[in-house]
Amino acid sequence: MDEKSTDQLFDILTSTHSPKGLDQYIICHTQPDAAFSFKRAFDQLLQQHKLKRSEVIRRSGLERTYGYQLLNGRKQPGRDKILALSIAAGFSLQEVQQLLKRSKEGALYPRSSRDAVLIYGIEHHLDVLRVNEMLADTGEPLLRL
Repeated sequence: MDEKSTDQLFDILTSTHSPKGLDQYIICHTQPDAAFSFKRAFDQLLQQHKLKRSEVIRRSGLERTYGYQLLNGRKQPGRDKILALSIAAGFSLQEVQQLLKRSKEGALYPRSSRDAVLIYGIEHHLDVLRVNEMLADTGEPLLRL
């Protein structure tokens, strides 16, 4: 697959004017949605960071069985679960944003007061409990675990 920027891909796609052109675009520039799954992306990050699922689930505050269902792909995590697992794993802001994007969840937005607290917590490597305390202190909804 040719490495083009997202802007370049948008330009190519929006200048495509036939089903045949769309077929060619899909062949040359896309991957099946399964390639972008949360499970796959999270597993890759766990391997890169040399982390164990059990430890991340424990630190996330999620119920153990439910955490494994999320990480095994049996259940799809929502935005808060992705954030809790990512914070527990100590992933970088860039990695968290990529997981949210791959999961088709909203990226963290710095103009949102809740997201600003989450970004701060991620950048300062705070744990899930401390991030939830900060959310409470600012009157924002806690991460739903």
